[in-house]
Amino acid sequence: MLAGLSANAAESTPPNILVVVCEDISPYLGCYGDKVAVTPYLDQFSKSAVLHTDMYTCVGVSAPSRYSLITGRYSSSDGANYMRSNFFNKEFGVVSPDGVKCYTELLRSKGYYCTNNSKTDYQFPSPVGAWDEQGNKAHWKNAPSGRPFFSVFNINVTHESFIWKNSKMPLAVSPDKIILPPYYPDTKTVRHDHAVLYTNIAKMDKQFHQLLQELEKSGQAKNTIVIFYSDNGGPLPRAKREIMDSGTHVPFMIRFPDGKWAGTKDQALNMFVDIPATILSLANIQPPAYMHGQAMYGPYKASKQREYVFGATDRFDEQVEKRASIRSERYLYIRNYMPEQSVYRPVGFRLSMPMMCEMLDMYKNGQLNEVQKRWFEAPAYAEELYDCKSDPHQIKNLATDKKSQVILEKMRLAYRKQWIDAYNKEWESCPEKYFIDKMWPGGVKPQAETPCLKLEGESVKVDNDLRLYTAIYQINDAGMNGKKDHWMLYTSPVSLRKGDKITVRLERIGYRPSIIAKCIL
Repeated sequence: MLAGLSANAAESTPPNILVVVCEDISPYLGCYGDKVAVTPYLDQFSKSAVLHTDMYTCVGVSAPSRYSLITGRYSSSDGANYMRSNFFNKEFGVVSPDGVKCYTELLRSKGYYCTNNSKTDYQFPSPVGAWDEQGNKAHWKNAPSGRPFFSVFNINVTHESFIWKNSKMPLAVSPDKIILPPYYPDTKTVRHDHAVLYTNIAKMDKQFHQLLQELEKSGQAKNTIVIFYSDNGGPLPRAKREIMDSGTHVPFMIRFPDGKWAGTKDQALNMFVDIPATILSLANIQPPAYMHGQAMYGPYKASKQREYVFGATDRFDEQVEKRASIRSERYLYIRNYMPEQSVYRPVGFRLSMPMMCEMLDMYKNGQLNEVQKRWFEAPAYAEELYDCKSDPHQIKNLATDKKSQVILEKMRLAYRKQWIDAYNKEWESCPEKYFIDKMWPGGVKPQAETPCLKLEGESVKVDNDLRLYTAIYQINDAGMNGKKDHWMLYTSPVSLRKGDKITVRLERIGYRPSIIAKCIL
């Protein structure tokens, strides 16, 4: 039986699934204990949902995170951890390992109508076969009658860039009420940028409420699982792009339509790679073996909880670094492969943020204290160990503390065996160019092979290896319900009527789409 659904509902009607994703926030919500946040709607939602206290992304930035969110795999394992994948070539797209597909294709193959409104940013162009609808008009309400929907809505008002874009907007909170972490200087600019952050979150909260109201009014809420999370932590300096909690710890809530576990908290460690596996399980679909994640709910729920979550950083836009982390319930261990430089990297994009510029000036002028300036200083620590229980802001490095050596050795060993040896041997030893050459042999973007169509009576079969490729098709130049911009997902031979024309194209993540093949009965 599906978790959160009654026995009858689980057996007779697949649940709809609505996912609302905001950008660049840590758990800055009232329901997570934040005393400044103005989030009445999400706070109310939490009372009918399960609030996960320990959800983490593997890197504190969006594109690599979204790779994990669409494939269920660690972005570092697949050469997808560089922000962004088009750094060397504007056409560049990450090529996933053989057989890896957008998990929404599995939902589509089981009858789900899948829509995304509207961000992709997966480190590769979004395959047409991944969605029934993709764009700012995509909506679950367009699902055909009788078919379950899976629908994603992305709210971008909390994105890092809106700290400076909305800097002159009226504030929802007073800068004087801001509670600053110790790694920030207490200045007017810093407080104002924080107030803008909370104002943006208040706007996001209202947009979330509007999406839920629309669902309630439609009558669909009674069979719809609702999931909310942020695509990474942040968006302020020493948060976004980092693999400390400030960059990786995010809010995650899930509401079941029968009210099961409403108002409870789940304190298990989970990661973004677990989200695709969980959604498939909730739809009664077994997650594929290539996924690195494990289901949190549903019939395929993992039998054992995670002991650790992991993270890694590489290049952010024009700046290169290489760090990785392992976090237990209590401790965070970080290994720095480039300790000769500061952890702070002068990423040009965020230099538009007022507090970022001010902090740089203060550092150069010797106006930051020991805690505040550590982020800017070189050399950085080669190893870091933090007790997240007693030191939630991860200020005091215990790596050289004699009393912490047993814990340090345990974390080092787990890091080596469960992160590097298990998933990231290539990542640890190879530069970005290695992955590029591996994915684009000879510097040429690969192309999907041409569809091989075979007539079998009045049906057409696609005779390619569909473990590697996804086949999409149209009948008489149209998809479902005669829509010219819609492509149907091929799962089995397609029946045609006399005179019908079938148009088929093959896709694969990171590849150019194939040449189109046509057949007329």
